[in-house]
Order: sequence, then C-alpha cells, then structure tokens
Amino acid sequence: MNLSLILSFFVALGAIGYLSLAFRLFSGKRTVGSLPLGLTFLVISLWVFGGAIELAAESFVLFTVGRVGHYLGTALVPVTMLLCFREFTGRVTSNQTAIALSIIPVLSIIVAATNYWHEFMWSFPLANAYGEFLTRPAYFGPWFNYVHSPYGYLAVATSIATLIMHSSGVVAGQRRGLLVLAGSAIAPIIAIIAYDLGIGPNTISTLPIIFALMLPIYAWMVVVDSILDFTPLAYETVFQNMQDPVIIIDDDDRIISLNHGAELMLDMPEAELLREPLQKIFGKDTMEVHVAIRSGKPQKMLTESGRYLHVQVTHIATNNAVAGNANVLMFRDVSDVEKAQNDVNNSKKLMRTLIDLSVNGIIRMRWGDAEDLGEDRRLCCIFANSAAGRYLGIDSENMIGKTVEELLCFATSGMDEDEQALVQQQFSDSTNRGEMIDTETRVVNDGVSQWLRMIGEPVGDDVAITFVDVNDGKAKEKRMDSIAISDPLTGVLNRRGFERNATRRLRDSDDDATGALLFIDLNAFKQINDRYGHEVGDQLLITAAERLRKGLRSCDIIGRPGGDEFVALVPDVRALVAEKLAIQLTRSLEQEYRIGNRKLNCPSSIGFALYPDHANTLTGLLRAADTAMYRAKARSRNVTDIGDSVLLEKAV
Repeated sequence: MNLSLILSFFVALGAIGYLSLAFRLFSGKRTVGSLPLGLTFLVISLWVFGGAIELAAESFVLFTVGRVGHYLGTALVPVTMLLCFREFTGRVTSNQTAIALSIIPVLSIIVAATNYWHEFMWSFPLANAYGEFLTRPAYFGPWFNYVHSPYGYLAVATSIATLIMHSSGVVAGQRRGLLVLAGSAIAPIIAIIAYDLGIGPNTISTLPIIFALMLPIYAWMVVVDSILDFTPLAYETVFQNMQDPVIIIDDDDRIISLNHGAELMLDMPEAELLREPLQKIFGKDTMEVHVAIRSGKPQKMLTESGRYLHVQVTHIATNNAVAGNANVLMFRDVSDVEKAQNDVNNSKKLMRTLIDLSVNGIIRMRWGDAEDLGEDRRLCCIFANSAAGRYLGIDSENMIGKTVEELLCFATSGMDEDEQALVQQQFSDSTNRGEMIDTETRVVNDGVSQWLRMIGEPVGDDVAITFVDVNDGKAKEKRMDSIAISDPLTGVLNRRGFERNATRRLRDSDDDATGALLFIDLNAFKQINDRYGHEVGDQLLITAAERLRKGLRSCDIIGRPGGDEFVALVPDVRALVAEKLAIQLTRSLEQEYRIGNRKLNCPSSIGFALYPDHANTLTGLLRAADTAMYRAKARSRNVTDIGDSVLLEKAV
C-alpha cells in the first residue's frame, strides 16, 4: 500500500469525524452558534472527503470530483465561519443577508464543477511529467484570481474583524470560548494561504490532512469542553433587552447612547435622539433629572403624559481622556405602583363593606399581651363579620375579645372530643410557626350539622380565619365517590370500589376473624349476549346482581370486576356457613331468567376461598377463588345434568 492510499484512508476517517460532529450539533439542543458551526463542520467534511478522493484517484474523472470538493470547502467555509462568529458575538444575520453572502460561493462551486469546459477556475494540464495529478494547478483561472480567492479572504478578514471589534462586548467569563474557537482556525488559515502562494508540494493537498489532524481538537471543544454550552452573551444584547429605559449622557448632558426601552418611553428612534441635549428631549420635565444627576440621589418625576418615573443616576468615571466620563440614567415606570397604592387607600372603606357582606365567615385575631390576660400570650378576636357569627351560632359582636380556643369550640361543635382536640392542636402549631392551616370542621346549629372549610393564615402580626360553607361540595364529593367506585349498570361496586372496600374490611378485621370470598362467572352469558344483543345481556347482568344482593347480607361486599364476573366478600362466617351460602347462590343463579318474553338459562360457576385458610390478603383470596371458579367451569362443560356439586368449587 503506497503513501497516497494510507493518507487517503486517514483523511476519509477525518471526513467521517467532521460529519459526526455536524450531526451532533444539528440533532442536539439549538444554542447560539450551533447551527453555523454545524454547517461549517458539514462543509469541512465534504472538503476533507474530496481531499481523500484526490489522494486515491487514479482517473481524471475521480480526481475532478475531489477537486470540486476542495473548491466547495474553500467557497463555503469562509461564509459559514463569518456567520458563526457573528452569532457568537451577538450580531444578527438575516436570512436575506445569508443568502446574499452565499451567491458567490455557490457560483464558485458551479464554476469548479464545469471547469473542464472553460478553465475559469484552474488551467490544464492536471498532471505533471510523471503522470501525477496536480492538487495545485500551474495556473489558476480568472474566476479564482479575481472572484473566488478575493471573496474568500474578504470573508475570513471580516470574520476576524467581527471577533476583534465585538469580543469586548461579550461577558468576560464567556470570551474564552470565542478565543478557543478562533485559535483553532489559525492552522487551516495558514495552510490555505500557503496553498495559494505555492508553498508546499503540488501533488498532495495538505489542507485536508491538516483538517484531519485538527479533528481531535474540534471534537474536544464540542464533546468534552462543551464550548456551545457556555453561550456568549453580548453586553449590547443585555443592554438593549433591559425592560427599564436606560439613557447614557456625556458631561454636557447630551445623549450618547440609549436602549430600546428608552426609545419606547420617549417615542422617538435612536437616530433622532443621539447627541441631543436632555433639555430638548424632556422639556420642563428635566428638573428632577438634573437634581438626580447633581445629587446622585434617586428622584421621582411626573411626566407631561401623567406617568410617574423613578430615575436613578450612576456616574461612570474613566481615566481615558478621549473617552471621557458619562452618566447612566435608569428610569423605572412606577405609575402602576402609584396607582395601586392610591387604589388601596381609596378602597379601604369598600373592602370593609365587602367583608361585612361576604358569604364567607371572616374573623381577625390578634395576639394579646400576656400581662393583660394574666397567662401565656393568646390570640383574641378583634373583628368578625355577620357570616362568621351565623356559621358558629354566636352573635358576631359577642365574638370580639374571645380567645381562639373559645371560637374553635364553636367551630368544632359537631365533632367528637378527639377531633376537636386535633383541630385545636393543628391550629396552635400552625399559628406558632407562622404557617397557614387549611382544614375542615363540622358545626351543629339548632340541630343541623354543617361542614365548614376553615382557613387560618398570618396577616402581618395578626391571624385571619375564614370559614367557607362546603356542605354542597361534601355532598357532591360523596356522590362523585359513589359514581367512581360503582358499576353503572348493576349498581354493585366496580373493580376499584370492591378492592378498596374489601381491602379496608380485611385490614380492620380482628386477628381471629374468618370469612370467605366468592368468585362468580355467568357461564352462558357470552352466548346469550351474542345471540340476543347487548340489551338482553345487560338485563341478565342486572338480574344476576339483584339475586346476589338478595342472597347475601347487607354487610357483605359485592363487586363486578368486569364482563360476566362478580365477586363477593363475606366476612365473619365459618367455612360451613360459607359453603352453604355459596350453594344457595348457585341455586339462585341457576334459576331461569325472564327477560321480556324470553326465558333464558344461565347457570353460574362459583369458586370460593376461605379467610384465612387459603389466603389472608385480598389478592391471595381473589387468586384462590378465581382458580377454583375455573375448575368448576371446566367441570361443567359438556355436562347435561348440572347440579350444585358441578357448579361450585372450593379452593385448595
């Protein structure tokens, strides 16, 4: 294997590496500079791949393809490099500008691809006397000399100028990324200059090799150092996007800079405001501004438009005689704050009226002095509206002066002593920590029970207690809970409701408790449902559920987990009683169903498991009973004379 093939293989690997970096940037999170940098790596990968083709080429056509890749890189990389540096320094490049910058590079690529017919890019021959292809032709064409090469160098120079002029406007801690990125471009720039000046061999393209050697550096920057994660942020970008208006003036009170917020405040474009004196811009409103400048103290000014502005001045002194000193004026519109304060002051009486007429009970408590009470400091009522008195069953005027413990006794009159003590303790703990408490209490007035939501929260040094009538919500909550756990067709519990109630019953049962779980399956339901339709099937399920309710006790828990299956938890029964009950249910479900004018037979297979003999958890009981039911169902298949012993199966 000769040197050219070895270098070609090495360079091709480099092209794959650059393509991988480009894919990583395109597919990752969009950050500042990621798109143009990814585009740059993509073009470099094509450039380097073209170099690999040149090194391995043995035919004129293949070598020409590699040449086109070379000129594709030299045409596009300067432009993508410019776009990358502009974006990193906070410059915005419009789509129209990017397209305009790409016109000449695209034309250069077309000229290179068609060079065989016009030799505008390079001149023939493409081989020396030894038959070796020339990667640098003896003569370049007019397009290369007067358009392609000058444009590329101009784009690179503009990129460097952009970096030099605007890097100082980037936050200091983030300049490192720009310098690293710029430094990594030095070697390729030197190589392309040497190529154009005729320095180096003319049968081997050195630039793709240099790019391949530089790949680890670029990969380290993107993958390890995560250079794009530290997005440079230009000071100018921060300045222009500040919400508060900012104006910078010189020692003669002339405007030398301002941000977009100041343009909006003054309703004038920056071009008309620069170098204008403050007196001309603000008119007679500048008195407070001048006071702020001279005294250095913040001032509040009222503009002709009726807006209140808070103005603060920061003096910037420099040692640069050319730059001079400046004053930074920062304005903050406080009109809304002023208006809000006035609205609060003007609405105190209205608020008091609204509180008095509120449908919610409102009480205001204040800490009393320990000396006044002769004991530990306590919360005492200083205000109560009529709704609070109505809810607690006491006149609101008589509530003034009462301690919080006394009022909580009224608020929990419908609860037992333990619940009352718990509410008292929760309220005491929350108020002592300065935290809010949100709980529910029940009161009894004139024999009528009522649920209240009690919210206690600190208000300054006081504590406000609000009582909200939640009776309707409680009733709705109860209805919604019933709907959520009930089977809408049969009225028995659904799977969720059965599992919840049955688990709770087993958990609360005594250690020596016994019981049984029945798993019922309607054997012929599917055939009946398919033959006569869903309406008949639904009526059959409703009738079966009703027979289960009649055959079981009110304390037993019945559920329909789905389809044609029912389950029932029968607590507090011995094994013999459970078996007799299962036999009765088998006979009841085996009876003929009358639905409309039809008489239908739908016997049921029942498997039952005993608690705690077969399992002591609901999951275990369900599994054991389900297995027993399937054994009974399998035994009843193809049996014409079905009796209790066939349809009933006990878990083992």
